[in-house]
Amino acid sequence: MAAPSPITSHFAHPGHELKLRGDYHIPHSCDLCGETIAGRGYSCHHRRCFFDLHEDCAAYPETLTSFFVHPWHDLTLSRAAATAGAVCHVCRDAVPDGAFLYRCAPCGFAMHPRCSRLPRAVRSELHPEHALAAVAGMGMCAACGEPCHVWVYRCGLCNVDLHIGCLHGARPRPSGGGVAAGGGGGTGGQEAQLVGSLVGAGAFTLINMMESNH
Repeated sequence: MAAPSPITSHFAHPGHELKLRGDYHIPHSCDLCGETIAGRGYSCHHRRCFFDLHEDCAAYPETLTSFFVHPWHDLTLSRAAATAGAVCHVCRDAVPDGAFLYRCAPCGFAMHPRCSRLPRAVRSELHPEHALAAVAGMGMCAACGEPCHVWVYRCGLCNVDLHIGCLHGARPRPSGGGVAAGGGGGTGGQEAQLVGSLVGAGAFTLINMMESNH
């Protein structure tokens, strides 16, 4: 398979060419998602311009249309304001300062780019009898026993709810008395790994994956 060609332009960093590199031996943060880049990624080689982008993050579209979590308006990917305490309205995890979010201007809805990859439904070994559908609502997580906030995976037949972060099992409480799973206290790295495992199937069978926007 041919190697990916350099990006001549990208909406997240207009005006400069981004070149694919595979030598991120020194840790760099992706300017789009805020997570550490390991291995391949795109970099701006313009003098004094330190912009880096995961290879996968380069594929996010600038606009999502009719996304099932917020189907009423288009969601536009843009840099978040440096506001302390900002959270994703889907997974309730913190948003790194300066990272990009899918946002709805009329509603104020905001979402991590990675959460746009969440499937509509999954099967979990924690509740193997039925599929769990992504729904908005409040409940108690069957894995960790803590309240669920906003988006959860639910079995409507059995009234079973699981946090997005607890689908593999109850997420450990953060050290130092932080907020429990699903309450906004998890780390971005944990959630990013979870979303990656869901998209890649992992220990789950994915059902009715959302229409590909990537």
